[in-house]
Amino acid sequence: LRAGDTVIEKARQVIALHSNANPDDIEFTNEGNFALIGDRSTAWTWAEASVMAKSAVPAGMDPGLCAEDLWEQPEASVPFGSHVAVVEVDTETGDVKLRSHVACDDCGTILNRMIVDGQVHGGVAQGIGQALFEGVGYDSDANPVTANLTTYLIPTASSLPSITVDHTQTPTDQNILGAKGIGESGTIGSTPAVVAAVHDAIRHLGVRHIDMPFTPAKVWAALEAART
Repeated sequence: LRAGDTVIEKARQVIALHSNANPDDIEFTNEGNFALIGDRSTAWTWAEASVMAKSAVPAGMDPGLCAEDLWEQPEASVPFGSHVAVVEVDTETGDVKLRSHVACDDCGTILNRMIVDGQVHGGVAQGIGQALFEGVGYDSDANPVTANLTTYLIPTASSLPSITVDHTQTPTDQNILGAKGIGESGTIGSTPAVVAAVHDAIRHLGVRHIDMPFTPAKVWAALEAART
């Protein structure tokens, strides 16, 4: 953001030089170009400003429209959220079906809602995979028996429900955008939500704990052990 503001200011200065105008009279418009304040009929595009910046710039300014900036955030920003999963467990086979999943994450100021929601969708899918599918196994000679995607299972679109996504926005004071991270939030919240839902579904049958991933074989074995 700071580098972008610097480039905009350089473009204003360059356009003013080439049009014999005062830089204060040049504005960056909502349409993404430059114009004289109060006179949108006179406008310059980024391409035109770039050509100008290669031929002549104000004294003390480097040619071209570019800027470098370094931002060192003083402390970590802390995203947070809450996830709820609803599951159905077949007590005869141990199969777990995820019926619905709700994710509400706070990543501070949201710049692009579509990208943020997509990050949550992907994270939730990954977290569900950790809870229900993905596990590395070995035989008695320590050879991996989950060496490909037919034995190391991952969630697919057909095994995932429609994910309900919502957000709160609590801007951080650690950067000028007020933005926090979102890339791993879905992963962090979804795994324990699914694990807790499965345990809650079969706790009344005497099952107190199952190690991830909750494969049908593991769930069935835990149910059988509780019955006996």
